Amino acid sequence: METQIVLKKVKVVDPGGSFDGKKVDVKIINGIITEIGRNINGDSCLILNKENSYISPGWMDGQAHFRDPGDEIKEGLDRGLFAAAAGGFTDVAILPSTNPPIDNKASVAYLIARGEKTNSPCEAHPLGCISKNRAGDQLSELIDMADAGAIGFTDDSPINKVGLLHRALEYLRPSGDVVISEAIDSDLNPGAHMHEGVTSTKLGLIGSPSEAETLRIQRDIEILSYAGGRIHIPIVSTASGVNLIKNAKKKGLNITAATTPHHLTFIDNDLRDFDGTLRVNPPLRLKSDRKALQVALQNGTLDSVISDHRPENIESHDVEFILSPNGVSGIESVFAAVNTACNNLDLSRLIDSISNATRRVYNIPEVHIEINAPVKITWFDPVKEFNFQNISGGANNPWPNRNLSGTVYGCLNGTKIHIND
Repeated sequence: METQIVLKKVKVVDPGGSFDGKKVDVKIINGIITEIGRNINGDSCLILNKENSYISPGWMDGQAHFRDPGDEIKEGLDRGLFAAAAGGFTDVAILPSTNPPIDNKASVAYLIARGEKTNSPCEAHPLGCISKNRAGDQLSELIDMADAGAIGFTDDSPINKVGLLHRALEYLRPSGDVVISEAIDSDLNPGAHMHEGVTSTKLGLIGSPSEAETLRIQRDIEILSYAGGRIHIPIVSTASGVNLIKNAKKKGLNITAATTPHHLTFIDNDLRDFDGTLRVNPPLRLKSDRKALQVALQNGTLDSVISDHRPENIESHDVEFILSPNGVSGIESVFAAVNTACNNLDLSRLIDSISNATRRVYNIPEVHIEINAPVKITWFDPVKEFNFQNISGGANNPWPNRNLSGTVYGCLNGTKIHIND
């Protein structure tokens, strides 16, 4: 059955695309953009029309956890992909720290096949484990997983053994696949609950110092310089970490980095009421760190923004602060959260940071809005008040009661479409 859709009077935000900055109609037939222009005939078509709305290349989330397989009660792949689509994402990189972990080609194929069976327009892109069983000792079958569809490799935990990181970088250097290394040295104040500083002292909690991040980034940069290859720091939380990334890029090293909406929004003092929803890893830092992250996102030192979506059910979340699991839910809220926190951020830069910049991290071809191109589009309004879509199963969501600007109307990927109510 032929499907025809026309997006009416939308402004295009597509850095590098032919129609960037233009207000146009877009006609789509059977998942292909067939016409871009003014006053396109929409007879017999599904008309998508919202005043002052925008479109961009479909957004891609660089890191999310849907608790599948092994802990589906907290989310599940189907629900997670629909929550991602509600947030405007047509693609999402899925963390491998499941039970069992995604450390072989069969488990990669499982996630891809499961994702394809859903009606969500958001595609699942598995990340594979660096080490077998996430044990941090022996390399997993990296090339086999890449051939099966894994787009990058992480244990979703710090790579503590230098030799393992070295071998992974050398092994993947010919293929160009990326090694994802968490910048956390947990040996500094083991069992930390938050950032080490005045607030942690007042609250009587163990704190993790900024050095826990910078020491690990320094180490990773040295190994990258020695071994070659590509490395990605998924969450930078400190101003000093930003400076290390900036200097490494100036030296020509193949390093990329990201941060999260919550690190761009909250600081350690927001934990003064022992709000377990804001317990994350790496922890929320100081106001000066938050400002440095916002500036680094604008100037490109930080390549992208990730949700780091980690939903928890109420039984796991509704506990004392020191027992709260690390991580927040909120993949539906990424755009509005960043758009609000970084109100001086250029819209083109924001959109790139949650779309094609993420694709560049994973060596995935960029997406652009062009005639005869397969459709992969996010439809949104950067000014309208956020319309929270509570689709995810996560009880640990810090965004519903905040005043955020920016709403997602929906997204289209091929012949699949999701429109928010």
